[in-house]
Amino acid sequence: MIVDAHTHIWKSDPAWPDQTQTTVAAACEVSLELLTDYMDEFGVDRAVLVQPLYPFEENSYVAESAASRPERFASVCVVDPQRNDAAEELERWVREAGCRGLRLRPVAKDEEASFGHVSSFPIWEKAEALSIPINILMHQGHVATLDRVAAEFPHVPVIVDHLGHPPVQQGVGNPAIQEMLALARHPQVHMKISGFYYYSTAGYPYTDCREIVETLFQSFGPDRLIWGSDFPHVLLKTGYKRAVDCLVKILPNISARDHGMIMGENALRLYWPE
Repeated sequence: MIVDAHTHIWKSDPAWPDQTQTTVAAACEVSLELLTDYMDEFGVDRAVLVQPLYPFEENSYVAESAASRPERFASVCVVDPQRNDAAEELERWVREAGCRGLRLRPVAKDEEASFGHVSSFPIWEKAEALSIPINILMHQGHVATLDRVAAEFPHVPVIVDHLGHPPVQQGVGNPAIQEMLALARHPQVHMKISGFYYYSTAGYPYTDCREIVETLFQSFGPDRLIWGSDFPHVLLKTGYKRAVDCLVKILPNISARDHGMIMGENALRLYWPE
């Protein structure tokens, strides 16, 4: 079982400004059918559809796409955490639209101030009541805040996207990376092995990331690491097949059991708990 825990799809939105925050512009449609073609070609069984940074908080396409084939796709919605009714909105997307996770994005200026603020706690409380995980798109400057919030909500599974964009060139002894590794003290915190090209300078297969992935493996264990491709952005960086093969390039001595957990079983447990 291979589960791609980090994919994006969207309908084209020509009205979105040219200065997009990701590699593939919002004006370029990325369909469920295109993702399915890649999954079928390279033997990926299931995928998590994560609402991207655009278009805004309109989760309909990912929610409807996942609902059309719930045995193969799960959707992760976004809700503006600054809204007074954010918790109610989250419940609506989960109970009515079938979303199975929430994404918070403190890397976005509009969301950074609310991340970890007590005003955002109702959305964490709602996630706990709904038994859904929270994905965090963050950088190293948000680690201390996540550490505090994770202690406040020990029963909410957390998945850190793209390893929190670590400064790999500074080595695992760097205080920022040590602070991130300390998140392992929270048993509900997971790390998503994805997006190496955002912080590597080595190019595929990202050998400069090997030390940090090995250290994360030791700190979190294979049951709290989750693989994701970052589709469709990965297509312009390395290609989908290379993304599928990347884990064994980074950890060439990984056992078949541990590889299976990271490549699928852990995501299956979080998004398809039944």
